[in-house]
Amino acid sequence: MIALDLDGTLLTTDKRLTEKTVEVLSQAALRGIYIVPATGRSITGLAPEVRDLPFVRYVITVNGAAVWDIKENRLISRCAFSSEQAEKIWDFIGQYHTMTDACVDGVSRMEPDYYRKVDEYMPDEPKRRMIRTTRVPTEHLRSWITDPEKHVEKFNIFFPVKREADRIRAREELRRFPFLEISSSLGNNLEINLSDATKGRGLASLAAHLGVDRTQVMACGDGENDISMLVEAGIGVAMDNAPDCVKESADVVTLGNDQDGVAYAIEKWGFCNGN
Repeated sequence: MIALDLDGTLLTTDKRLTEKTVEVLSQAALRGIYIVPATGRSITGLAPEVRDLPFVRYVITVNGAAVWDIKENRLISRCAFSSEQAEKIWDFIGQYHTMTDACVDGVSRMEPDYYRKVDEYMPDEPKRRMIRTTRVPTEHLRSWITDPEKHVEKFNIFFPVKREADRIRAREELRRFPFLEISSSLGNNLEINLSDATKGRGLASLAAHLGVDRTQVMACGDGENDISMLVEAGIGVAMDNAPDCVKESADVVTLGNDQDGVAYAIEKWGFCNGN
């Protein structure tokens, strides 16, 4: 199995999937290797060029909170907040000047007022486009979050500048929520999941479901939210564009996401070299 983060890893900076990468992924799939996108995005927010690859069947989404078989539209595992937990987090977030969304039952939803302010929080056009195309404007989002019949899988909080995200993360108030896993993938954001919802746990769950030993798993990533799966995999691969904390958690470092780093890693370490 090869698990691949999307943004900053499988996709280029301008959110493209290159011909070289598709070719190498196809070769790996022909060898019987599962190609598994592993992303912080929701199931409905998957990049179409990734979702529609003919050999992609299993997907780890919202940082491991939901693992899907997209060919059968079947949920394999889910780790969601209770309505009480979700309400407490939403009210805590509301104290700060942020742009916030919540993934509810596989759909990333955002209050319309936040949706209109994307330009204030996202530094470049590819990221702004990604937010606009993967979030659904939703009135009265709090009522969705507090509905016990719904499943809140993740909160995503964007700050105007990175240092504000770092400051909030360091504040003592977050310690009142011992059930949280907090990570970041875009620098100026915080991603909030349940403590049991990580890409590493999602990867382990899917590997067990498919009967794949961890020694037969490669994982590639560039963000803090990828560290758990790099550690879980038999071969953890950090992108050259990853921060030092990610590289230090990996077994090897490949080229950057704009230099076909995933393709290079698969050809060099990922079972396409005769090993």
